[in-house]
Amino acid sequence: MTKGKDRKFIKIAIFFILASVTVMFTNGIFTQKAQIADLVFLMVSIPVAALFIANKKQVYWPPFIRPIGIYVSLAALSIFITISLKTTVVEFVGIIYLALLFLLWINIVDTKEMLMYAVWCWIAISIIISVIGLSGIILAYGFQMNNPFVAFFAKHPYINNLYRVRATFFQNEKFFSSYLLISIPLTLSMAFYEKNRKIKFLLFAALVLFFVNVFFTYSRSLVGILSAVYIVIFRTYKGFVFKKNSITKILKISGVVFILIVWVITIVFSYVNFIGGHSKTVTLFKLPEGMHEPFYYRPDIGIKQTECVALYNYSYYLLLKKCALKMFFQHPLLGVGNGAFTEQIKIYEEDGMVPKGYLLYDPHSMFFGSLAENGILGFCALMLLWGTILVTVRRSVKKYSDDFIFYAQVAFYAAIVGFFIQALDIDIMNFRFLWLLFGFSAIAIRLNRQIGENNI
Repeated sequence: MTKGKDRKFIKIAIFFILASVTVMFTNGIFTQKAQIADLVFLMVSIPVAALFIANKKQVYWPPFIRPIGIYVSLAALSIFITISLKTTVVEFVGIIYLALLFLLWINIVDTKEMLMYAVWCWIAISIIISVIGLSGIILAYGFQMNNPFVAFFAKHPYINNLYRVRATFFQNEKFFSSYLLISIPLTLSMAFYEKNRKIKFLLFAALVLFFVNVFFTYSRSLVGILSAVYIVIFRTYKGFVFKKNSITKILKISGVVFILIVWVITIVFSYVNFIGGHSKTVTLFKLPEGMHEPFYYRPDIGIKQTECVALYNYSYYLLLKKCALKMFFQHPLLGVGNGAFTEQIKIYEEDGMVPKGYLLYDPHSMFFGSLAENGILGFCALMLLWGTILVTVRRSVKKYSDDFIFYAQVAFYAAIVGFFIQALDIDIMNFRFLWLLFGFSAIAIRLNRQIGENNI
């Protein structure tokens, strides 16, 4: 196989890997754990491995490979202490798979040309699935037509009946919004980078399309997305919009305040739902002459009593976190076992500690879930991994980069920060596109180092 044919095959492999991750936890395709994306990975990895052997290429190991190794090792240790061996073994196999996907990705995208191709493929695929999502929104809200691109929720608090867009094969609208958490900062950064006005306009139009879809997911990922957008704008602003430092400072502070307000509103409306209320007034005796309402009801007088009842539904997110902390304090060192959260919930149900059939969900938080399932050791390994990635990627933004790599790496860093924020309310470590995002950052770091070595 010639080098030209090798590059052609690699580009095809890149496109199919990126396209396949839009099939996220699909119903009815293989199982909920094994997806089309995994089949694509297996089909791609075998010929790629053959190419590496034939060309005697050296495997690239990223700077955060050791934290990944520690994270995988703690997942292996979890097998020996778990309360559900089958579940934990399956979770461990999944972690190994994601680590291998990460290594495959950073080794097939090994040049600036390939990185640019991968970035534009990601944006193009995001536009396609967002157009599909928009069509689902129009059919649902415009024509009241159920369709496979939206999910219908009856009697939803605050909004009553609504449709939540999930597009293509995303089983859950949260997965779709998480996917766009990468697409939005990447597209915004490329819009700032691009010199061609027509392409720049199309990229900003794509951003509007993405945000429309994010809104109709009604997902809490909006806070992470806004944080990522904030980082991209103020990390790449030089020579773009803001000239005066005083204005820049005001805008930065205003941006932080706005994000915090959105965060508070999101927490209030998603954690506590007002579902109804009533008031009832009971007159026991006639009011004395000259006595007017309002007044405090006194039992010793007993004239008039007003009973006000407000009904609130505290969402299961709070109860899940409460249960996660309970598990952590009961199993502080190594937890209940990787992926065994719901199995422990079943035990709590049998003991009458939680409502039956109400909390059979994953922890809905990377942080609380890690504490419950992996204990303090696993949690520290997870934080070491994230801390190393965040610090390493942030430092790489400041070094050597040519324009494209700089703008791309800013977007990758912003998206990683966004996911770290989103991890408060969703388990993200099994997201295939998150590991591709880690890979994108590792690729940019590699190219940065090559630029630095050439400049020495």
